[in-house]
Amino acid sequence: MQANPPEKVTRRIAVILGPGRSSRNLLDMAAPLLGKDRAMEMQGLFVEEAELRHAAALPFVKELCRVTFSVREFNSDQFEQALALRMRTAQRALGLLARRAGVSHSFRNVRGSADLLLREAVNQSDITIFEPAGMLAAAMGPGARSGSRSGRIVVYIGDLETVAGPLVAASQLAQGDMRRISVLVSRRTADERLELEKLLRSLLPSRPGRMQVLADPDAESLITSIRAENPGMLVLAATSAMLRAEFLADLSKRLRCPICLVRFWGN
Repeated sequence: MQANPPEKVTRRIAVILGPGRSSRNLLDMAAPLLGKDRAMEMQGLFVEEAELRHAAALPFVKELCRVTFSVREFNSDQFEQALALRMRTAQRALGLLARRAGVSHSFRNVRGSADLLLREAVNQSDITIFEPAGMLAAAMGPGARSGSRSGRIVVYIGDLETVAGPLVAASQLAQGDMRRISVLVSRRTADERLELEKLLRSLLPSRPGRMQVLADPDAESLITSIRAENPGMLVLAATSAMLRAEFLADLSKRLRCPICLVRFWGN
């Protein structure tokens, strides 16, 4: 009797969509990950962060809009209307992308702390893509514009055990153009040069456009090095070190590019 073929495991990509106008751009940036693999699910999570919802009714938010030359005040009723419209827009954009790629998809509207929701998404997905809180807040204003992003795809390699997923994901996000990829490597990983070179050759079609060794970076120096690369996307392994609340908070404050957290990923 012929054995049944092994069941193909569905891979899940979670994209955290906020109230800003950039949902379609974020989904388009994630599209190269879908490839030709039909055993894939695209999950959209539209996050209504509790703090942002509460802030919409406060007077200082209306004053801030005037200081930043927004064309109108943004009161709580307008906030609710804009939120509902942008949620529907994000849901439609997700559906269109998934149908175009031929993969299944789901969409959820969730309320609560963005930090907790991010951790939940990471634990349940192979890849999680989100925008830092600063980008979402800036994009929520009535004068905000959406637009395409350019820049390098920056990958940080902290150890050899977690290198594969982020490198493969970065290669797919760059659509094979290694000139767009910058790899930041910790000193201890760079010291294992032969093994690192072997992994790079096996995982990537060619060498990355740029590689830089960081001397055992702490969180502050790592973020500074990432910013210096002018990233259009940051790709990190979803390790416990990268998911520390303090580190994620610093990333959210100081980066202005989407972040891709990779738990498991391969060709």
